[in-house]
Amino acid sequence: MRQHFFSVFGHKTQAGVLQDDVLSGLPFPAQTMNQVHGVRIAEVTRVGEAPEADALITRNRGVRLMIKTADCIPLVLADEEAGVVAAVHAGWRGLVADIVPLVFERLSAMGAAPERLKVGVGPSLGVECAIFSDPLSEIPEKYHWAARRNRGIDLIDLNAILRRQLEEGGVRGENIEWMEICTACDDKWFSWRRNKDARRFGTWVVLV
Repeated sequence: MRQHFFSVFGHKTQAGVLQDDVLSGLPFPAQTMNQVHGVRIAEVTRVGEAPEADALITRNRGVRLMIKTADCIPLVLADEEAGVVAAVHAGWRGLVADIVPLVFERLSAMGAAPERLKVGVGPSLGVECAIFSDPLSEIPEKYHWAARRNRGIDLIDLNAILRRQLEEGGVRGENIEWMEICTACDDKWFSWRRNKDARRFGTWVVLV
């Protein structure tokens, strides 16, 4: 039986429900960020104002690092032996700008080892829904292999890019939990691509 490292739970909230109302019923204070679709990484020593960043890292126990996404890839990483966790908002711009390899570098500098990393990947845009007007001009040449064309529609397999980055980063396949759910196809999840819904679902990680 496959070991599970991460848990999934939650519910949809109605439009207008304040984020604080949802978070108040959860254990541990939450550190969020103002996600800017870039590659900035912020180290968290205590819960405070949301920095402009797309990745949060902490050594502190009891600090919940939180990402808010709809179609972008939510990614959490943990090395329990090193006592460090990270939460990454991997929008397509940040993904192809190598935010994930940059997080690996920062984690390594903090004592994490790739072979010990446990990685959780949440629901995001599937390849058949990742439609781009001109993929080859929108992503770096080194990722052109991920461009697809299906029935005259140009697509980018963003999850395939992430899989390769995890593999090249030394993460073991058995240490990755991947929710292979397309947010645009499955209406249980919020999706901007599907219906311009501005709401987001949360993904978080905490050292306890």
